[in-house]
Amino acid sequence: ETVEGAEAVRVWAWLALHTTRFRHEIYSRAYGTELENLMGQPYTEALKQSEAQRYVREALEINPYISAVEDVGVDFDDGRLSISCTVRTIYGTSEVRLHV
Repeated sequence: ETVEGAEAVRVWAWLALHTTRFRHEIYSRAYGTELENLMGQPYTEALKQSEAQRYVREALEINPYISAVEDVGVDFDDGRLSISCTVRTIYGTSEVRLHV
């Protein structure tokens, strides 16, 4: 099955957020996210929230089909990170949700 348009961008975003930046030589240094750096750190909750939101935006806004990343929500719960955001693309708006 072929995925196109907004659904293809949503799949790309989901994969980008699941890929640790700088870990895999196959990907460019701009692809992926640094969310893993926040896990297990003694940062304040406010700092972790702020940095996670920044990492999500940085990971997604490199895509030329994405014009904006909005309403980024992050939740650290029992060692799991849940992320949700609205991605505005040239094809329309998509919701991205994942658990890391």
